[in-house]
Amino acid sequence: MFKKIFYLLPIIAVFIFTGAGCIIKSSSAIGDTGMFMSIDKGDKWEAASVMPTAEGMSTIAQTHIYKMFDDPSDTNAYYLGTRGQGLYYTYNSGISWNKVTAEQVVNKFIYALAVDPKDKCNIYASDGTHIYKTKDCSRTWELIYTEERVDQKFASLAIDYGSGAIYAAEQGGDIMMSVDAGKSWAVIKRFDMPLKDLQIDPLTPARIYVAAESGGLFRSDNAGLDWVNLNEGLNKFNDSKKFFRLALNPAMPDGIFWISKYGILKSDDAGVNWTDLRLLTPPGAVSIYGFAVNPNNQNEIYYTGSILDDKNNPVKSTFYKSSDAGLTWVTKKLPTGSIPVVIKVHPQKDNILFMGFALLN
Repeated sequence: MFKKIFYLLPIIAVFIFTGAGCIIKSSSAIGDTGMFMSIDKGDKWEAASVMPTAEGMSTIAQTHIYKMFDDPSDTNAYYLGTRGQGLYYTYNSGISWNKVTAEQVVNKFIYALAVDPKDKCNIYASDGTHIYKTKDCSRTWELIYTEERVDQKFASLAIDYGSGAIYAAEQGGDIMMSVDAGKSWAVIKRFDMPLKDLQIDPLTPARIYVAAESGGLFRSDNAGLDWVNLNEGLNKFNDSKKFFRLALNPAMPDGIFWISKYGILKSDDAGVNWTDLRLLTPPGAVSIYGFAVNPNNQNEIYYTGSILDDKNNPVKSTFYKSSDAGLTWVTKKLPTGSIPVVIKVHPQKDNILFMGFALLN
């Protein structure tokens, strides 16, 4: 079955290769959304959209990707949260996808998801207002928490690799924690600003990073009891608090990347001090939604720069690649003119890249 699906992939895939820099000047040439895959580190791309169903072969080519989530215990398993089209997953590194058909998540906007690092069948997901849990690898889901306050919405979920505690960040500023697999929850911190992301360092259990929408970065080293404001270092860079992405360095303890309107900042001491990568795009020129570092080669860095119009339609998107830790960059072709929002490097087969696309309006 694996080989049959693999050979069908080029048939279903749609190839839309534009010129250098991938300049898209007309919304009529926007192209496909969904997932694409490269097996040569971004030189060429093909659609990774095959979805076998009981009725026959289908596709996820027109899904609008919001986030891509890892399974810590399975390097071939990934989950896609979409913008109002539900939840998808793959167990074979994107060769084929499955749609979660449970009524709790089907056709929902999936804001957040976390896979238990000690049991891959325990998964938590949120549509913003609710937190759902499956204990049987997405076959059935149950509601475990509902947020009744209209000014709150779950933006991120994460599980501590050591204690197994579950953390949830809400857009209104609250950080919640559960120590009993989601049966009960408690607010452990209230930030007075909108939050966008929460990540737990897999190399340092009990270390939590929280990113605010425009209020900077915070860190806790004791499971959320105390917090360190990391904005002193960020304040040296204009527009660095306008957050796009936070990326932990999977190969370096204390290593993190902060992607903002300024550009890409790197810290090797858990966010105390920062250096900026010298990009081809000047500070503030583009929105960087896609970013990744090869976990097996720290010199290989990828990012996308997008320019949007006042209605969030794509005007121009470009894919950048560095093989020398950001000293020099080259541009590569993108397979579609939609907005690249996700880049992922396969942790074992690092010649394989994934890229997810969406429209934001």
